[in-house]
Amino acid sequence: MSLRLLSRSTQLYRPRTAFAIRPLATANNNSSSSSTSASAGAGKDAAEAISNPILGKPAEVEPVKETVKLEQDTKKKENEPEIGYAHGAYHWTLERFSAISLIPLMSTQAIYGAHPICDGLLGVVLPFHLYLGFESCIIDYIPKREYPRLHRTAKWTLLGTTGLVMWSCFEFNTNEIGLTEFIQRTWTA
Repeated sequence: MSLRLLSRSTQLYRPRTAFAIRPLATANNNSSSSSTSASAGAGKDAAEAISNPILGKPAEVEPVKETVKLEQDTKKKENEPEIGYAHGAYHWTLERFSAISLIPLMSTQAIYGAHPICDGLLGVVLPFHLYLGFESCIIDYIPKREYPRLHRTAKWTLLGTTGLVMWSCFEFNTNEIGLTEFIQRTWTA
């Protein structure tokens, strides 16, 4: 069974024995057969017992007491409110805001050259814009409902990496030549 089916079921069932044994033929209580135990009025149990004298009664099925960890995770998550459409709208607005704010930053640096304020803003806005783009990829291709642990790991990895990139941009802008001067030297080399 797939994990999706297991997570939706409330109880799992397993047979008491290793193999579920079913009788080959069952006797009908309404029929007027001439078998001695069925005509003696022994009832349904006697009819099942004589249905297959070699294999005996079919295996009884009992509910499994253990729960799947995935079911426990989904029960815990059911109580938490799910992120709705408003989060997607805010995410889209932030993506557009960061994309539009990169236009004057890039054009100012292209026209006037290197400036520490533009380098500092570029070191914050560009990694933030990349963070939002990769976050939408994680949301789209690693859905939280299907891969909760992998989704959480990918988002924390992205957050940590973005923080390191912003810190590296700060260090490069303050201790080295700066982002704009680096790009200009790369283009003229």
